[in-house]
Amino acid sequence: MNVDDHIELWNQAVIHLIDVRHIMMELNDDLTDYRLPSSAFICTIRGEAQVWLEGQVHLVHHFHVLHAGKGISLNIVAGDLFEGYLILYKAALLHPHRLEQQLLLTKNNPFQQCYVCKAPYPGNLLEKVRRMYENWQQPESLGKLHAKSLFYQFIYDWLWQIKYQSADTHTPDLSEQVIRYMMEHYQDTMTVENMADILNYSPQYLSRKFKDQMGKSPIQFLIQIRMEKAQELLLTTDASLQEVALSVGYTDFFYFNRMFKKYTGVAPGKYKDRNRIPENVQLRAKKTLQIPIVKYGVRRYIANDDNRYQYKTEGDLTMYINRRSRASMAVTFLLCLTLLLSACGTSGNMTNGGSSAEAGNPTQTEVHPAGAGNKSLTSSGHQGSVGDGTTKTVSSLFGDVVVPVKPQRIVAVDYLGSLVALGVTPVGSSEWIMQNPYIKDKLVGVENVGDPPSIEKIMELEPDLIITLSTKEEQVEKYSKVAPTVSVPFGQLHSIYEEVTYFGELLGLQDKASAWLADYDARVAAAKAKVDKAVPQEATFTILEDQGKEVYIFGGDAGRGSRAIYQSFGRKPPTGVSSKIMKSNYTLLSKELLAESAGDYIVLTSSKTLEQYKADPIWGKLEAFQKGHVYIWNEERSWFKDPIALLSQMEELADWLTTQTKL
Repeated sequence: MNVDDHIELWNQAVIHLIDVRHIMMELNDDLTDYRLPSSAFICTIRGEAQVWLEGQVHLVHHFHVLHAGKGISLNIVAGDLFEGYLILYKAALLHPHRLEQQLLLTKNNPFQQCYVCKAPYPGNLLEKVRRMYENWQQPESLGKLHAKSLFYQFIYDWLWQIKYQSADTHTPDLSEQVIRYMMEHYQDTMTVENMADILNYSPQYLSRKFKDQMGKSPIQFLIQIRMEKAQELLLTTDASLQEVALSVGYTDFFYFNRMFKKYTGVAPGKYKDRNRIPENVQLRAKKTLQIPIVKYGVRRYIANDDNRYQYKTEGDLTMYINRRSRASMAVTFLLCLTLLLSACGTSGNMTNGGSSAEAGNPTQTEVHPAGAGNKSLTSSGHQGSVGDGTTKTVSSLFGDVVVPVKPQRIVAVDYLGSLVALGVTPVGSSEWIMQNPYIKDKLVGVENVGDPPSIEKIMELEPDLIITLSTKEEQVEKYSKVAPTVSVPFGQLHSIYEEVTYFGELLGLQDKASAWLADYDARVAAAKAKVDKAVPQEATFTILEDQGKEVYIFGGDAGRGSRAIYQSFGRKPPTGVSSKIMKSNYTLLSKELLAESAGDYIVLTSSKTLEQYKADPIWGKLEAFQKGHVYIWNEERSWFKDPIALLSQMEELADWLTTQTKL
């Protein structure tokens, strides 16, 4: 957007404020195909959501400003408790105006453009929008006039922030690009590999990034699109089941039938019969669809002289927000009740001289997480008591947290392997880290809380401590409403020793931490002795990952086996690998530099086989491949970096180096 052009045209515009609305949506609520009757701003206040403007998806959270023109299709799918304001307005240039202004309006119309920006100073805008809404609700005309004046102030403040404070105009990130591609091509045969090829990313990076942002894999999201489109076709057309299957990208009807039943719980034919709409009932947009993948019938609107508008169908003027389930309301009620009871309990403790953090009781234990220059937690003072249990105060990313000295019901959103190393079995953990092959057999009784973690599932487990590595304040705050939450950002604990020691002190298991580390040292020493006996000291090593189009080389403090090779075994890279690379976690490596970067031994993360590499004109020329000095393992085994995984990986590599067994 050209902000100077926008300022010029806004300065010449006559504004007609039509409506100001408050939007409040719960998890998975959706606003479906709302055709904007005028130009509009959407100001997000809190929560996260997918906002679709004419088929273009934007991932928004606090505090974004979105703009769209008249007639644009608006869809919102809440990914959390989502709150915002919708400001509807009309604008026209004041007459008379210069010809160049009319030409500028034709070329760069600020009242019709779609854009999304994150405000650098949201507080100023938020206050104006809230006051605008409050005044708009007043029955007197004076309130409407005040709201209109606040709208002008909002426009000025917004344009000023864009021009002088570098408001971050949103450009589609990877997930948005993937979703847009899937929306346009869901009928085609599609794989992660061809999407990655088209978007110029590696399949592994695309999958991981997409899942991190959307909470599910690209293929799972594609299936969701196809199934919801199939539901729409079944309810709105007379297409046969075979035709529906073909329309959503399935040439094998039986496979489509199985997928549809897995997604909805019933076969397509039964679904159609159960949801058949009588002929005398007007069809509305289906309320169970979770993402807006098709354009529903356009809702017509007419403007009145009283600054209102109405649909030609019957009904009030409120937006159609789809409540997926009463369960989310019940969960919200339970959360509020829990917080109320907690507040009452805290109040009582403070009154009775308890040791809550707010009471400032000096007898509490102070525990500080390991950071730069700290090798373990430090503590001082005495344990204080809150209720029936003892507590201590720990310093976490977002301030001090009062936690149990001996927590009994821990949800390890992250750091699951560290807890398992100490003999702790959490009540719950994230789906992804529960797939860790090195600890899967030790997770009996651990509940899967999802990926991303479900706050409702965590609440059901009634934890007394939550451990996470999240650096998102809103996420940690959400966990903290359920139980005391300690956030330890990734990379804050620099070694196995720091990590095990930290969690040993956090959980009151210092003896177990010391015993585990002693065993670790002994096993490392034994493995190193085996390797030293089998492999010459002058032999060099390189740690690589092949992602098809891209190859990454790993430094000395990274994963993929680098810690075992460079730290535990004390081995060196070839001279062609710079010290800068060794200090980095990983670096993109040109295939042309493979020869000078390849050591006598290579540890390679890949889905290919050694035979495939030997047949490759570049890889096959490397001496390590010709001699079979290559250890190939998949990402599922090399990715995890918790203490148990790193110890197991170290022993795997030691066994390979001493026996030359290839995985």
